[in-house]
Amino acid sequence: MSGRYGGISARLLPLFTAIMFCAFFLTAGALHAAPAVVSSHDAAVVSSDATPQEIRLGQRGVEEIESHWTIINNPVLQARVETIVGRLKPFMERNLSYDVRIADLEMVNAFSLSGGTMYVTTGMLDFVRTDLELAGVIAHEMVHADRKHVITQMARNDRMTLLTLATVILSRGEGAAVIAASAIQVAVMGSYSIDLEKEADARGIDALVRAGYNPVGMLTLQERLQEESLRRAQVDPGIYRTHPEAKERIAAAVKYMKGHGAPVHRKYSLGALRTSVETASGDLVLTLDGQAAWRGADDGPTRALFNRVASDLWDALQLETAPYDIRVEGLGRSEAFLIRGRTIVKGSELPVGTAALSSLREGVHKAVTEARQSHPMADYYM
Repeated sequence: MSGRYGGISARLLPLFTAIMFCAFFLTAGALHAAPAVVSSHDAAVVSSDATPQEIRLGQRGVEEIESHWTIINNPVLQARVETIVGRLKPFMERNLSYDVRIADLEMVNAFSLSGGTMYVTTGMLDFVRTDLELAGVIAHEMVHADRKHVITQMARNDRMTLLTLATVILSRGEGAAVIAASAIQVAVMGSYSIDLEKEADARGIDALVRAGYNPVGMLTLQERLQEESLRRAQVDPGIYRTHPEAKERIAAAVKYMKGHGAPVHRKYSLGALRTSVETASGDLVLTLDGQAAWRGADDGPTRALFNRVASDLWDALQLETAPYDIRVEGLGRSEAFLIRGRTIVKGSELPVGTAALSSLREGVHKAVTEARQSHPMADYYM
C-alpha cells in the first residue's frame, strides 16, 4: 500500500520528477535487454538479514527521498509508530532493521524501502481512525520489505533474473543509479503487482493476529482509501492512483480473515458504535456514538440497568449485524430485545419511566445505519 494513497502534491513533484527522469532511461534500457524469467527458487530465497543489494538500494532511496522531504522528530508520533513496529517485528520471517521515519507531507502514504527503512506521512497519521488501521498499513509495508517485494517487482518489470539484478545493484556504474531510481519508484508509488499486494495483505494479517492486533484495520483502511479516491476529483498522472484491483484485494482480505478465524468486525478499527450512559435534560440516556438511543428516569436502578445494557450492546452489536437480527420479540412485560438471538434486556426488567424496548430497537437501528453511512464502501454482508 503506497502511492495509491493520494494524488501528487506540490511538495512531492520534485521527487516524482527525479524518479520519472531516471525511470525513463531504465525503461529504455529494458527494451534492449533479453527477456528472462524470475525463477521461483530465487524469489523464495529468504536470508536472516538484509542482503548487500537491499542495503545499497535502501541507502540510495533514503538519500533521494530525504533530499526532497522533511523528516520530523515528534517523540509522541515516533513512539506511536515504533510501538507498532516493535510488536510486529517478531512475526516477520527475517530480522530486518525496521527504521521507521515520519515525513511531513499531507499526502496519505506509507511505504518501505529495501532493507526495512519505512516512511509514514503525517497525512497518513491524520487519516487513520485508530491504531488498528495504522497497524494494518505498517504490517503490510513490513511484509513488502520482509519478502523483498521491491527487488522482485523490479526484476519482473525489467525482465531480469534476480542474480543479474543483484549484480547491477552492487556495481558502481550508471546502471546502478538507474536501478536505484526504479526501486524508489516501485516503493514510493506502490507499483506492485496484485499477487505481491495480496501476499503483503495475507502475511500482514497473520502478523497482526500473532501480535495481538485485530486485523480488521487493514480492511477498513483499504475501504476508506477506495472511498477517498472516488470522492476527490483530481488529475490522475497514471502513477498515483487507486489500483483497479482494490475490490479484488478487499474481497481477498475478507476471505482470508474469515478462513483463518478472524471475525470481520469493522467497528473496532473505525471506532464506531461506542456506547455510553449520560444524563441529559433530567433523563438518563443510553447513547451510541453520542446519539440518544434509549431514555429512562435518572435513578439508581435505571442507571444500573442502562450500564449493563450498554456493555452488552458493545459486545453483541456489530456493523455487520443484519437489521432483522436487531428485534423485539414477545408482548408487554414478556417481550425482550435481542441481537442475533442474544437477549440483551427483558421487558420485565424495565424500571418505571423507562422507554419501551421498541424505542431501544429504533435507536440501535438508527445508530447502525448512520455508522454504516460514514463508511459506505464496505460490503457488510459479504
